[in-house]
Amino acid sequence: MRFKKPFPLTLAAVAALLLLVFAAVWLGSRTGFARHMAGDYLGEVTGLAVTVGSLAIDWFPAPALEIGELVVAQPPGFGAVPLVEISNARVALPWRTIISGSSAIRSIAIADATVRPALAPDGADNWSALIQRLSELGGEGPSNWSIGRFDLERGALEFHDATTDSGWRLTAISGGAGEIAPAREFPFELQLAGVTVVHTYHFAVEGQALVDPDAGHYSARGLKLRGWAGGDPLPLAGVEFEGGVATATFDSKAGVATASGGTLMFAGIRSDYGLDFSSGGDDASLDFSLKTAPFAPRVAATAFGYPLPATSDPQAFGSLQISLKGRLRDGLLTLDPIDGRLDDTTWNGHAIPQQRRIRIQADHIDADRYFAPGQKSRNEKKATLEAMVAQFGELDIDAEVRITDARVAGAKLHDAVLKIERNATARP
Repeated sequence: MRFKKPFPLTLAAVAALLLLVFAAVWLGSRTGFARHMAGDYLGEVTGLAVTVGSLAIDWFPAPALEIGELVVAQPPGFGAVPLVEISNARVALPWRTIISGSSAIRSIAIADATVRPALAPDGADNWSALIQRLSELGGEGPSNWSIGRFDLERGALEFHDATTDSGWRLTAISGGAGEIAPAREFPFELQLAGVTVVHTYHFAVEGQALVDPDAGHYSARGLKLRGWAGGDPLPLAGVEFEGGVATATFDSKAGVATASGGTLMFAGIRSDYGLDFSSGGDDASLDFSLKTAPFAPRVAATAFGYPLPATSDPQAFGSLQISLKGRLRDGLLTLDPIDGRLDDTTWNGHAIPQQRRIRIQADHIDADRYFAPGQKSRNEKKATLEAMVAQFGELDIDAEVRITDARVAGAKLHDAVLKIERNATARP
């Protein structure tokens, strides 16, 4: 017998066969054997022991793989707590990826994930080998992949440094990005909270990003920042901040990172900043600049939990502005120059924090303005000044303050010098 409509019957047979295959794969993916195979495969990819708690494959409306309770073990020498734990991860593919074998991904969604980077006592880390293996998955030739949508909910990052027995923790990490592809800008957003021994942070950023792994170039622009910080010495209610960065770049091949057009409003202080970082071999260096707009120091001091004392002149501590440049070389931080203006006093200098070295040159100051109210006699002001100098003398710092013209306790001084030497018995 000859069929009159062979082509429609052939399509029906193929559709039925595909339906049976899909059903078999759907049922098989939910077995312990499939979970074991998935764990073995991911173990080969990562070079670490991997276990999969659940595995499921969906076909409609688009092919998708869902993995639950994914655990990646630590490398040898980093303890039993897993390096990575993911409660749920779902990867959806467009049909063209299945049919043509392209590198397009429709979406990636990850929820309740924890990553634990760490340094061993000898300085070795637990992430470099993993990143190297993952970077080799792309193979040779130019990158040709895309991710339609990426979302992360309730992520956490827990870092421990065994060389100093210190660490920090970022929690409540969530964010998303769309239309991600190499060498093409895409929008992104990120929120997180951070915890250290004495501080707590909440932080959010959004903007445009670009990743170009072939060129080793990564950048972001139009970043908008906002957040909150709490903990000592900040007040119980904490302090809110907001700002932005015009452009930020990182060249992985040269090991150079830059940020320009940075702005920040924190504790009533508006500032502009920028930085350049280079990690070229053993010659790592950091250069940065910071300049504040004039601000009320009383308001800022109160926000940090250290209110300034009352003064005989109510206008004292009315305005402060600071500008500085810094550089980090061989682990030594140098602030030079430091320029500032307090009320009508202009000053400049430099400092080396690790050496507790400070040098300041001021043009003039009327110290009587900053004495406590009610101190009218010369003897009272002199006694207060002597007490202040004695307190400075107890500090373990190497400081020198020069003032061209000063008015102190009614007396006028020219080329006054205040020197404080480090306490030899207190030095490390």
